[in-house]
Amino acid sequence: MLHTMENNRLKVVINSKGAELWSIIDKRDGKEHLWQGDKALWPRRAPTAFPHCGRLKGDKYIYDNQTYKSTIHGFVRDYEHIISECNDNSCTFVFQSNEETLKKYPWNFHFTTIFKLENNKISHAFKVKNLDDKEMYFGIGYHPGFMCPFDDSHTIDEYILKFEKEETPIEILCNESGLLSGEERLYFENKDTIPLHDKLFPESFILSNLKSEYVSIVEKGSGKSVRVGIKDFPYVVFWSTPEVVKFVCVEPWHGLPDAHDTDGQFIKKRGVKKLSPQSEFTCEMTIEIISPDE
Repeated sequence: MLHTMENNRLKVVINSKGAELWSIIDKRDGKEHLWQGDKALWPRRAPTAFPHCGRLKGDKYIYDNQTYKSTIHGFVRDYEHIISECNDNSCTFVFQSNEETLKKYPWNFHFTTIFKLENNKISHAFKVKNLDDKEMYFGIGYHPGFMCPFDDSHTIDEYILKFEKEETPIEILCNESGLLSGEERLYFENKDTIPLHDKLFPESFILSNLKSEYVSIVEKGSGKSVRVGIKDFPYVVFWSTPEVVKFVCVEPWHGLPDAHDTDGQFIKKRGVKKLSPQSEFTCEMTIEIISPDE
């Protein structure tokens, strides 16, 4: 079921399946800024990654001598979430572990997704509560795709990724299977801009050691931008399809894919989060649609 938040600046639609952002329309110019899905390229729009981010080696992991199967980014994105509140300014969705999820992930948990709309800004928060009597291990992240170019009159090389601050990020490299290769490298030094072009995305790239509180997709000619808040996230993934870029994903993550040489032990995953019994973890991504006069 689709639910709408709306003010005089933005119209935002959320799908209760996966509590997934479904549409972000700038009412000033009528442009859609969220990727609308295409089976030939990427059918999703802004899925949630939980209880892990990225790929697992062999699509499985081990916990307490038991083997569990899981697909890329986990399963929360594939379930219907229950709406507990929705109006023009906010929407809250809840999902709770059940007999089916326990076969995939051996913890009881409560998962809340909260959307808020204020002027040109969307706040998108996750709250995860460990309902179990044992420590809970997980990864969590966002995977929104943004239209880029913003419309058919522009090409991808008219856009840049621009960080709030000059950065010297470390790139965490993956192999052809999307698993951590064990290698890292300096992505660039004391720069704040990544030019976008069709050859940038043979695969995704993962950056760490970022200081900026946000990164923006900027249309160079007009100055219009989509700003994504990445504060307090240890990793940010950038991804699109190879060859011809129609969208760009900016993905703040608490977690990483498996290492290529992992023994499968979930609690030893690099970047894995640990939550004590009855404790809660919260994170938030923001999205702002910014016109040149703002």
